[in-house]
Amino acid sequence: MLKKILPALGTEPIDRIHTISIIIRSFKGRKNVEAHLFRSDVPESELPSTILHQRIDTDTEKYALEPHLTGTLEDTQRMVLESFTEKERDTILRYLEQRYHTRLKSVSTAPLTFPVPQGTIPLASIPEGKSIGFIRFHAVPNYPLDFNFSGFYDLELHEPNMI
Repeated sequence: MLKKILPALGTEPIDRIHTISIIIRSFKGRKNVEAHLFRSDVPESELPSTILHQRIDTDTEKYALEPHLTGTLEDTQRMVLESFTEKERDTILRYLEQRYHTRLKSVSTAPLTFPVPQGTIPLASIPEGKSIGFIRFHAVPNYPLDFNFSGFYDLELHEPNMI
């Protein structure tokens, strides 16, 4: 399993900045499926953070030509809060390496870039469909971590496995 870890600069305004993506060798009849991991139990109490609000670029006119930026300020706050702390990131990396190393082609991590444009939506808010869904790691028997995380995937973006 290849690991690509981009470190934070150390000047980020908050601790919850780390994103994680994995490439699964074979998943639901598709090969090399990318899944974006996210914290799936964001407490409501974390939303009203003034520091977090100050790190979101609310100049929506600047992003008027970005049709995918349809979320509200609260959506963007939730998206940031779906990220992981450095400790959580490292815990997930160890867990994936121990439990899924033969199934994963790679794991990539990177810090968020600030300010985050308003309009970005949280992964948890995307509705599941025929090809879009979630891997609920915390629902696996004997899940050992003290926080929950899930993975978002879209099978339409990946080639079918050849028989």
